Amino acid sequence: MTSNIAKSLNAVTKYARELLIVEILEYMRTLLERWMKETLLKAKGTFTYLGYKFNKELDDNRTLSHKLRVRASTDYIHTVIDGVRRYIVCLEKKKCSCGQFQLDELPCPHVLAALRQRDESF
Repeated sequence: MTSNIAKSLNAVTKYARELLIVEILEYMRTLLERWMKETLLKAKGTFTYLGYKFNKELDDNRTLSHKLRVRASTDYIHTVIDGVRRYIVCLEKKKCSCGQFQLDELPCPHVLAALRQRDESF
């Protein structure tokens, strides 16, 4: 019984089987090195830009957060006051009582205000 990984590796090393053991090991080392480099380059490219829509929403939320007052209840739980409305933010569980943070997975103004209170960035 073989897994997909074993089948893939067998297919890639098919021509290296005729080499001496030392040469096979060197072939495998360079192959894995190349794969790791490709994976690293892909991973580095994924965290660069959210896209115009999400960057604009994040900037708008950051602007709105400056108008809010924050009272820390504990290290992770904050009450954010927006006029007459109050929102509870739990930074540890990544939740806000407005529900936007859980829905969008993008920090709402209340979360950004709580983070600013703690001198942290998102």
